Amino acid sequence: MSNYLITGGTGMVGSEIVEKLKSQGHHVYILTRQDKTNSDSQIEFINWSKEGWKSKVPHIDVVINLAGASLMQRWTVQNKRTIMLSRMNSTQALYDLFAEREDRPHTLFNASAVGAYPPDYHRTYTENYRTLPFDFLSDVVYQWERHAGKLENLGVRVVLGRFGIILSDKGGSLPLMTKPYKYYVGGKLGSGRQWYSWIHIEDLVRGVIHLINDDHAKGVFNMTAPIPERQNLFGYTIARVMDRPHYTWVPAPVMKLALGQMSTVVLDTQKVVPNKLDAHGFEFKFKNLKLALEDLLD
Repeated sequence: MSNYLITGGTGMVGSEIVEKLKSQGHHVYILTRQDKTNSDSQIEFINWSKEGWKSKVPHIDVVINLAGASLMQRWTVQNKRTIMLSRMNSTQALYDLFAEREDRPHTLFNASAVGAYPPDYHRTYTENYRTLPFDFLSDVVYQWERHAGKLENLGVRVVLGRFGIILSDKGGSLPLMTKPYKYYVGGKLGSGRQWYSWIHIEDLVRGVIHLINDDHAKGVFNMTAPIPERQNLFGYTIARVMDRPHYTWVPAPVMKLALGQMSTVVLDTQKVVPNKLDAHGFEFKFKNLKLALEDLLD
């Protein structure tokens, strides 16, 4: 049994990871911004907004850092600042915690995003591609990964998981994607040619734990299914699974008017493949989008 320390442990991804770790017999400490009580002997909450929280953290074997304000909000100046600082501050707090200790975790898994890669209709991105920030989202990813990488100086193995579109029936993007189809108005968004690099929530959780348990895994890993789809075909697949039409079209200017700068996560996307995850022996349960959607939407 190992001790895990998790930020963002009550979110969509974090809660699934916590349940998986519990089933494997591990003890999980969840950092939160509010006081929470719990009757589960395997889970403890620590309010890290209070003075003296560091003293409540015991020996930790693995850290999973998922904390960060949601991207799914209008990108006002204030919200963009919150999106950036929520990630920087939480990661810096983890560094400060373990910099003060000789007893340190052996692994940090730090969430990130495929937004690190420039939008492109034709290029396929693997982990070998190197880039510098080119817009707000890529700057968030760059700064987040840079802060996480500082823990390597403490002797911690750092894994940076660049998440694609996470498909879950408990929240995230999928309910937003399927809602138009429920009302028979689903269809193409923008050009429809933009790539959606997706992953089933179950494969994501399994992939995170797989990399934590692999002592040779470090650096950037694309956490996406092996077969990305263009938006138009992605929507058509949703329509097939839900037995709904796929015929409407929302032009890009309308999307930008409705969503503002946040429209970039819908219109300016990337084709990303998980080469390193494959090379480290991970077996996907849901490689095919139709199978993933049938599992989640049925």
